[in-house]
Amino acid sequence: MEDLKAFLYGEEKLPKEKEIAVSKRFLSKDGKPLLWKIKALKEREHQKIKQTQQEGAEKYWGRLCAASVVQPNLEDKGLLESYQCTNGEELLKEMLTMGEYMTLLGAVQQQNQFQQRKEALKKEVKKP
Repeated sequence: MEDLKAFLYGEEKLPKEKEIAVSKRFLSKDGKPLLWKIKALKEREHQKIKQTQQEGAEKYWGRLCAASVVQPNLEDKGLLESYQCTNGEELLKEMLTMGEYMTLLGAVQQQNQFQQRKEALKKEVKKP
């Protein structure tokens, strides 16, 4: 079966990384807002993050956002030191305003297809 090849490891296609303008405060040399890159996570990565839900929703969403951000590199030692943070979750909360953080969170949820997942669960619950 030829279609089976599409399921083999390495053949799967995650959604393309998405560039978004999270903030107008971080500017390039030409004065334009720098774009952030976010990626979709595989379920295995999500399960590791999901374990933190017992620590609370805020911790869960913080880890999900940090894991989804590709650019800027939230684990860059210089960037972490400049904000006196030890990890990407803390860094995001130190770097961004409330509104900017919510913009990032919304984009991360969209990139990881949370809305589609939510709608599918609603339909499943409504079935007789």
